[in-house]
Amino acid sequence: VKVIDKKKSPHEILKEGRKIVLGLSNDLKPNVLVIERAFASNNRSFSLLNVFFDEIKAIGKRKKLRVLSFAPSTVKKHIAKDGWAKKKDVARAIAAKYPELKVYLTQDRGWKERFHQNMFDAVALGETALNQK
Repeated sequence: VKVIDKKKSPHEILKEGRKIVLGLSNDLKPNVLVIERAFASNNRSFSLLNVFFDEIKAIGKRKKLRVLSFAPSTVKKHIAKDGWAKKKDVARAIAAKYPELKVYLTQDRGWKERFHQNMFDAVALGETALNQK
């Protein structure tokens, strides 16, 4: 899970995001790149997220990766059997499949909770991609 400081300018955020994606791609040499689509909202962050989504897809295509994207509701429905499931429900479903992750379900700090929720979301996204034909 990589976190980008929201206090930066949009240009700096996109630049750092590109650097992270390229670094991970170069280090891990994946065959597939899986991205969660952003949900609609009328604010600056959503616009920036859409631009970043397109940037990530472009990087994947340039590197000749298979690029898959899923809506959050698709991932939730696949993992928790409910397209409207809460993050906690998705995390519990992932931990049920991967018991070694149960330790991350409850945390003593808010930042740890958010970090691990992102981790569970990433695992759920990967699981959804694995089950695509």
